[in-house]
Amino acid sequence: MLTCTAITRTFGRGARRVVAIDCLSFEAHPGEVIGIVGANGAGKSTLMRILAGRMLPTAGGVTVRGNAVNSRGARQLLGYAADPPLIPNEVTALEWLWYLASHRVTRPSQRVKLVRWAAELGAVGEFATRRVSTYSRGMAQRLATAAALMCGEAVVLLDEVLNGLDPVAVRDLGEGIARAAGAGRVVLVASHNLGPLERFATRVLVVRAGRLVADEVTATFLRGRVAELTLGGGAMTLAGRLVQLFPGAIRTGTGIDVPLDGRLSMEHVLAACRAEHIAVAGSRIRYRRLEDLLTRGNGPPQAVRGATAVFD
Repeated sequence: MLTCTAITRTFGRGARRVVAIDCLSFEAHPGEVIGIVGANGAGKSTLMRILAGRMLPTAGGVTVRGNAVNSRGARQLLGYAADPPLIPNEVTALEWLWYLASHRVTRPSQRVKLVRWAAELGAVGEFATRRVSTYSRGMAQRLATAAALMCGEAVVLLDEVLNGLDPVAVRDLGEGIARAAGAGRVVLVASHNLGPLERFATRVLVVRAGRLVADEVTATFLRGRVAELTLGGGAMTLAGRLVQLFPGAIRTGTGIDVPLDGRLSMEHVLAACRAEHIAVAGSRIRYRRLEDLLTRGNGPPQAVRGATAVFD
């Protein structure tokens, strides 16, 4: 459905040249909800603009069902909610959705169905007749999402639409996104809000310094376990030894998190602490969180595919 092939995007020249996206590739398939996550400045919004055809890559290419992303054929298949939302202030939600629907279908009865469908998926019913100029940021993001879902016959791109939403709105919007994907669309959601992505994203891409550093099936990744250790006394000064012993271990404010797999158990980790004379004040086993993908090491980016590769 969506193919991104070795795209690179740079800004400036010479000493001022900045690489925003660095040889990034992936494919997206019908029915997937893909979370795109990373720290501020990682390149998420630049990537979303390239995927939407709003910005051309310096190298590489993007296709939607075989159409170049900046072609008319691709534009008819794409829906895009930018950050911040780009909606005229003088219209209501229903007026805006009706206007967009008029460019998608010709028969009035079809437009009515399409507008109702998009309004329901975007959860805009409570403010559908109010002017956009009166909206909060969260309301505008919900309308932008509804519009993108309406226009995106094949691919829907949502940039930070979850920010500023209350928990009920996040839940409703997540359900709408999942329903749209269930109808055969690809939905990509760039967000710092990892909790909702854990619930409805089927796959997560991690971008760091413009490069793809992890590509994970969400459910598989979250089934993994982590040994969470609280180190006592001056033991934090020795945490580096554990990082060397267990590649993929992550320092925390109070200790260290060590990913577990079939070859490594909590007993092995505690035995290593005893052998290194590292005092452990507390320990527990928890399931992985998407946050673990973002905090794994701070060294130079390196291409990673699969949960085992992330931590081994």
